[in-house]
Order: sequence, then C-alpha cells, then structure tokens
Amino acid sequence: MITELVMNRIRQLLLAIVGVLKRAMCCFSRRRKLSASECEVLNTVSVDQRYPNAGRNAGHGKNVPEKDWNSWDDSPKTVEEHIERYRETLAQPPSPTEPQPEVDYFQDMTPQISSQPKICIATETEASDFSRLVAKIDIPVVNELEDWNEGDRNGWDDADETTTKQLIRETRKELRAQRHQNRHQLETSYA
Repeated sequence: MITELVMNRIRQLLLAIVGVLKRAMCCFSRRRKLSASECEVLNTVSVDQRYPNAGRNAGHGKNVPEKDWNSWDDSPKTVEEHIERYRETLAQPPSPTEPQPEVDYFQDMTPQISSQPKICIATETEASDFSRLVAKIDIPVVNELEDWNEGDRNGWDDADETTTKQLIRETRKELRAQRHQNRHQLETSYA
C-alpha cells in the first residue's frame, strides 16, 4: 500500500516534469506567424518568358493544329481549345438583353365602377301623391289615462329567511333523490 502511494507520487512528478518540458519545446519549435502588417505587399506581376503561348495570343500561335472542317463535333478537345473558347466568349460583346416589362402589382386592385341596376316596382292602384313621410295611424287613441291596479302588492314579496331556506332544502332533497334513482337505474341496466 505504501509502495503504491510512493509510485503514484513519482509518476505524478514525472508527468509534471514532462509537461513543463513539452511546453518549453513547443515555444521554441514553432515561430509565431507574421501579422498582416508585416507581410510584403505585391506591387508588380510579371509573365514568365519560358512559356510563349501563355500570354494574350494563346491559341493563335503557329504550333496549334487547325481544326478539321469535316468534323461535326464542335466541342473543344484539348485544354488550349477550352481556353480559346472561353476567351472568345469573353471577347464577344454582351448581347443586349430585352428590358423586362414592368409588372403592375396594383392592376387587379383598381375598383370596377359600374352603375347598379335600378328596379322600380309600381302598381297602378297606388295613389300618385304618395309620400313616404306620411304616417298612418292604425292604433286607437284614448285620451284618458287608466289606473293600473296590481292589487295589494307593492313590489317584492317579503319572504322570510326560514321559508327560503326551507325551499332550498327541498330542492336539494329532490335533486339527491333524482341522482340516486339514476344511479340505481344504471346499476340495474348493467346487471
């Protein structure tokens, strides 16, 4: 047990030493990358003269074999032909595109104004001097006010609290009896 404890301590000490050495070696092994301000700015571009067809006249030199006129295939076969085709498409002026007509988004929102059809219903029996503002009185008019007798009642009935409590109890008893009867009927129907 003591030996295990000593071995663990030695192992931890060795791992700590190796970790410190690793960090020290890491700092010296790699140099820090240069920042953008320390980079050299590109000022000029030069063309290598070892490849004479690499300039603007690529494909137009004497070394390029001519195409066979009898061949139906117009697709380029070599890289130089691909490059030449690409440069030809770049050299052609862009074809004028037809301006697209402006889309009127509000065209279907304009209201359609049309006069409403007028329907006139006229009968010959109507009087020609009819006015819709004239009132017709069909109710008989009585010039006297009549007495309204309700008997001896003056509004709300004066009910005792005892009678109202008794009425509430009776209604509750009736509801309980009804529920009990419904339960009894369900039990008998299941049995």
